[in-house]
Formats: sequence, structure tokens, C-alpha cells
Amino acid sequence: MASGHKEDWLKEFTEFSNTETEQVPSSAFAKIKNRLFPNPWIVFGKVAALHAVVGFFSLAVCNQFGLNPFQTSQSLTAVFMKVAGHNLCMILCGIFFMATTYLLANLFLNLEELEVIKRFEWLQTGITGLVSLAAFYFFGADIVGTFGVLWIFGALIGGLISIEGSFRLRRAIA
Repeated sequence: MASGHKEDWLKEFTEFSNTETEQVPSSAFAKIKNRLFPNPWIVFGKVAALHAVVGFFSLAVCNQFGLNPFQTSQSLTAVFMKVAGHNLCMILCGIFFMATTYLLANLFLNLEELEVIKRFEWLQTGITGLVSLAAFYFFGADIVGTFGVLWIFGALIGGLISIEGSFRLRRAIA
């Protein structure tokens, strides 16, 4: 539900609840309101938790900055390097790392929560990308300035495109 219609919805719901012979419990109203208008911080927390899990497992498929927690012998980075070189590899790794999170979020979040993500997509993607980069550094990754910037650029692209795609797909299905 678009945020511009929130006041209309609240007005109509209040009129509806006042015209009925039975009183609607305020807890029911609060539950409906929270379901239709989820708190952006709670949604961000869900995405952050999902990103921590998905990001960790995506390192098995596409090692980032030399981090390979599963010691896999094959990685998408090898393919990206052969095809496009190191610079484009960093962009593609950022795209993959961030896109997997938001594509899987489509499975775990409801449409209203996806709308919150869509409304704050730049902020969500930016913070998630920067925190991921900081986590890589914390776990010992060698992040060089240019490659870090290219990776963040890819992460923003991957996040924004996957948020848009997930949102459109979910709206089409709903």
C-alpha cells in the first residue's frame, strides 16, 4: 500500500470500526496497521539477518576479496577474471553478492515489507554494501581502494536491480 494512502486507509478503517455494532479491539487494529505499514527498521533488521546468512554462503560460490570460508576450489571469480579482467570481476562479484540477498528476500518477506525496501532502496543497499565491505575487512580481506569502490558500485547495481525486479515480480504475482 502506498504511503500516500495511509491517512485515507486510517480514516476509512476508523469510520468502519465506529459504524459496526461490535467494537473492534484496538489490538486487532494495531496488528492490521503493523502488517500493512511495517516498521522500516524491523524490515532492515530482517534483511540484514538474511544478508548475513546468504552473504556467508555466497562466498562458497563467488569468493570475495580472497575470502573463501569453505575452501572451495572453484569460484565464479575465476570465470569473471577470465572473461572480463580484475576490474569487471570486482563489479560482478559485488552484483552477485548483493543481488542474492534481495532476490531471496522476495521469498521470505511479504509485499508490504518489500514496499518498505523499495521506498528506502538506496539507503538499504548502501548501508548493506558498506557493512559487508567492513565485514570483509574485519575477516582479513585485502581491500584496495579502487577494487573496493568497484565492488561497492557493483553491490549498488546488484541491490537496486534485484530490489526492482523482486518488487515488480511480486506485484505481478499478487
